[in-house]
Amino acid sequence: MIRIARPVLGEEEINAVRQVLQSGQIAQGPKVKEFEEKFAQYIGTKYAVAVSNGTAALQLALIALGVRPGDEVITSPLSFFASASSILLIGAKPVFVDVEERTYNMDPTKIRDAITPKTKAIMVVHLHGHPADMDPILEIAREENLPVLEDAAQAHGAKYKGKMAGSLGDAAAFSFYATKNMTTGEGGMVTTNSEEIAEMVSLLRHHGQTSRYVHKYLGYNMRMTEFQAAIGLVQLKKLDSNNMRRREIAKRYSGELSDLKELILPIEEPWAKHSWHLYAIRTEKDRRDSIISKLRELGVDARPTYPIPLHKQPIMERLNDGNRNFLARIFPSISYANVSLPIAEKLTNELFYIPIYHNLTEKEVSKVIDSVRKVFS
Repeated sequence: MIRIARPVLGEEEINAVRQVLQSGQIAQGPKVKEFEEKFAQYIGTKYAVAVSNGTAALQLALIALGVRPGDEVITSPLSFFASASSILLIGAKPVFVDVEERTYNMDPTKIRDAITPKTKAIMVVHLHGHPADMDPILEIAREENLPVLEDAAQAHGAKYKGKMAGSLGDAAAFSFYATKNMTTGEGGMVTTNSEEIAEMVSLLRHHGQTSRYVHKYLGYNMRMTEFQAAIGLVQLKKLDSNNMRRREIAKRYSGELSDLKELILPIEEPWAKHSWHLYAIRTEKDRRDSIISKLRELGVDARPTYPIPLHKQPIMERLNDGNRNFLARIFPSISYANVSLPIAEKLTNELFYIPIYHNLTEKEVSKVIDSVRKVFS
């Protein structure tokens, strides 16, 4: 079976972890600081703050941006659940804006209608590694005096009009989960050009501690370890070359599957540089699941792409249930029962993705292509 993802940690990463073990400094220390500095340089921001995972990065960035219980945050319904849970976990309400059909990212033309007096931020998801169309979003945000948080969990190395994803908004959150374009196993990063935001995230990740045993803020334990940072430093050096390989594979897929009329292949807008975290394909909803099953029978792993939109997740209809949500008292009247986002709802029934990662061999890429073609022959 050609797996859907295959993280590679080689001798460099092993040696980096061995050095940390031998140093005796295993909690947050000099490697974390070095990783932060080099990641900020790569993204092109003044600051980067390492945290325990991508969800923590989103959550701490939202707090640092001033989002509080009872506030609203506009975001996309087509994403991993952390794009919603990070908002809910600070007592705020996700307000979902439908996506557009070309890149599957938030539709900028629908944002303004979602803004209310309670709106305090816009969280923009760069889905699958393709940047959202940021200029119109940033224009609306400026006019409405709203901060913009980029959910760049899938967009390591992606670019919008020549600028790195993660450098475009007021802050951005990255994930280094095992299947990402670069990994530390678990881990996350907040990037920003704001010293105030960076300082607040730094405090919040470490129990709100301003000096030893002095806690001026109510914070969390969301630090990154030296092990993760050591791996991250090695992975960061490889990111551009690994992304280049992903681009080569995506080009082969798009070139050699383009004649299959039953499929809508992913695009790359002229203003974008896709990081190709996922290669997501659309087909008729009645065929999607059978296509996935047939590909697996042929030895190619395939998965549905977020088959439930965020506003339709079971918990979203039970936010006031204290057995399912420990913050239930904050959400007594929130309901998504009547929320209709037709494009996102359609896409969740049509999208599936096939293997794409830098260590796929040409033979494996050929097998994926041949298997997809065989399913439609």
